[in-house]
Amino acid sequence: MTGFRKSFRTGMAAVGLALAAWITVPGQVQAQMGPDYWQVHGVASNDTLNLRSGPGTSNRVVARAPNGAVFRNLGCRGEGNARWCHIETPNGQITGWASGRYLRESGAPTGGTIGGRPDVPELHARASGEIEVRFASGCTALYNPVGREIAVGSSCSRAQRSSAHDAVASYLRENHPTASHEPSAASAKVSIRGSGTIYGGASLTGQIFGHKEGAYALTVSGDGLLCTGLFRHAPGTVGSESTTVHCTNGGHGAAVLVRNRSGNGNTLTMTLTNGTGGYVLF
Repeated sequence: MTGFRKSFRTGMAAVGLALAAWITVPGQVQAQMGPDYWQVHGVASNDTLNLRSGPGTSNRVVARAPNGAVFRNLGCRGEGNARWCHIETPNGQITGWASGRYLRESGAPTGGTIGGRPDVPELHARASGEIEVRFASGCTALYNPVGREIAVGSSCSRAQRSSAHDAVASYLRENHPTASHEPSAASAKVSIRGSGTIYGGASLTGQIFGHKEGAYALTVSGDGLLCTGLFRHAPGTVGSESTTVHCTNGGHGAAVLVRNRSGNGNTLTMTLTNGTGGYVLF
């Protein structure tokens, strides 16, 4: 009996040491601990919970969720004096880290999106800088990096479009405090000129101008050629954009505007179906 007690005490001591080691490892992800799902709670009625790219407030916001939103639990960890949990929407489309103080245990959700309700927007920041807003009802809206609406689904109601606009404005205030969601002099009025060459030697000149997001006119001319097109984004607000061009000689084709890697200026390349083409540096 003495041998059994000694073995039991030895075994329990080993378990205790292992448990203590597990508890004291800083940043340890507790992937198997906690409930299967978390629900957002305790957030002010006029506010949302930030989902970040990593544990801690220094990481960028990748999505926002209102009270009642349900997420799958991917594990929690300590970060300083706070607890952060890695969570994702039930359909797996959005994932991020949220402060554990605003999460409580929940059952399985009723829908695959953040809220499972048609009036709750879920916001996803793409790597390109574009911002996608989705609703459980199927409505989807897309915004450019400065918060201008690019496209919106035909199923979206006026209330959903207004809610999506507000969600994007809030996201931009959080992540880009100096940016404005309203038209500014830089983004609302554009007029730039450039020069280049037609493949073969003749010179080209180009101009992009406009004052309304979604309607920036392009003109390219040279050697008796005049072609026009229309861009949906102000130059420099997206990495690249293409448009169809039509020319006065009956030709047509495509033009692609690409933001230079240096961040200074843009390069336009144009290719027509008759084999003519060229480039313009803005």
